[in-house]
Amino acid sequence: MMREEHEIREAIDFVVARGARYADIRIERSYATVIEVQDGVFREMSYGIDHGMGVRVLYGNSWGFASSNESSKPGLRVRETFEDALRIARALALSSHESESEAIKLAEAPSITDHFRLNPKINPADVSIEEKKRMIKDAYRAAKEYSPLIKSVSLSYLDGYEERVYANSDGSYIEEVAPAVFMRVYTVAKRGNVLQEGRESIGAVGGFEVIKAENPELMSVKAADKAVRLLDAELPPAGMFYVIMDPKLTGVFMHEALGHAAEADHVLCGESILSDKLGEEIAYQGLTVADDPTIENSHGYYRYDDEGIRARRTEMIKEGVLVSFLHTRETAGRFNAEPTSNARASNYSELPLVRMSNTVIEPGDSDFEEMREDISYGIYAKGMRGGQVDTVRGEFQFSAEEAFLIERGELTKRLKNVSLSGRTLDVLKGIDAVGKIKSRGSIGFCGKAGQEVPVSEYAPHIRVKELMVGGAGTGTMPSPSHR
Repeated sequence: MMREEHEIREAIDFVVARGARYADIRIERSYATVIEVQDGVFREMSYGIDHGMGVRVLYGNSWGFASSNESSKPGLRVRETFEDALRIARALALSSHESESEAIKLAEAPSITDHFRLNPKINPADVSIEEKKRMIKDAYRAAKEYSPLIKSVSLSYLDGYEERVYANSDGSYIEEVAPAVFMRVYTVAKRGNVLQEGRESIGAVGGFEVIKAENPELMSVKAADKAVRLLDAELPPAGMFYVIMDPKLTGVFMHEALGHAAEADHVLCGESILSDKLGEEIAYQGLTVADDPTIENSHGYYRYDDEGIRARRTEMIKEGVLVSFLHTRETAGRFNAEPTSNARASNYSELPLVRMSNTVIEPGDSDFEEMREDISYGIYAKGMRGGQVDTVRGEFQFSAEEAFLIERGELTKRLKNVSLSGRTLDVLKGIDAVGKIKSRGSIGFCGKAGQEVPVSEYAPHIRVKELMVGGAGTGTMPSPSHR
């Protein structure tokens, strides 16, 4: 593919012979098409190729990392980049007091040799730029013409192909080729001084068929319709209420409030409310939450993580009990646990971190109607358009995309700018019903330490006995979240 295997192995053997405890390399070549249109003007229409590698070397108790995108020399500077990483690791080892720090222990992992290619039904590279441009224009027109109240429409389209090689000093050598697609529609409706937004997105590790199946014009209309509907919505009541979260909000809540707190690097740094909770019942007994990068045609799919660990499903909460954190090989070694295939980097120039993929909340045994019928006065909240989470204190504040008042079991008034806040552990314990039907929720990119990786959620409705509700503003749009 991109690299002769023996060339990489020779470079790895070179640094190991000079004292490295461990070494690995990620080589990536990506091809990307980007199309962006805003208010009828094509702001970007580009095609690019990026090629480079990232190298890690563990020497003593110190990591050295180096990356390169220089392709003018044969071998893309493989050996030179390993030498750079080794030099950095040695310098750090000499300047640090290793005897005073906890020794780095990498969890055991099998040596893997694999050559994997994901073959889409429609290769994005086989679709002309003119066809993609026409699709975007049609989607823009569908949203803009939906209503004269729609004042702004923005669309982003991205497709790409990535070739990857991973190898390490444990003997793994993996080659992967996979396409990916993503599209987002953002609309703004205005009446007087009131602005409301609507957004929809689709993405997957897959081919152009994923975009076609979603019907971009229909997706644009949904976004526009949401923005227009919210202009007539009322501000919510304030106070503690029964709240039903729809699948999108459920998924994002579990991702943000639970998933980040379950990332083992946060736990090790004392930045998680879950630090001392492993093995404890921390949630409703009917709740099971997992991270699963193996879901095909999902936005968070991958076959191997960025440490060459085969992707696997990891349950974080099982029937209310916290059963696992999410790990890299290093954090798993510190916890005497198994790696969970959650080492991810945004590209070759970044270090792998503990990251989520697809957050999955398993269905329960309640119908949506059953969840509503005994609520005399409450809130049905849908989607999320902004918020923040403090994993140290276990506190959160989210703004729902839209909501409804529940009165005597019926959905009545449409609500806007609904703010939900509380403590993560209180909410997990306060769940008293989980819906029967699981559906795909939000699709987007999760940010951490300056890196963004694709993620998505799959969830049912959930019902929470008490949640603080308030109005997030007075009719103007809150700042969007990283999603």
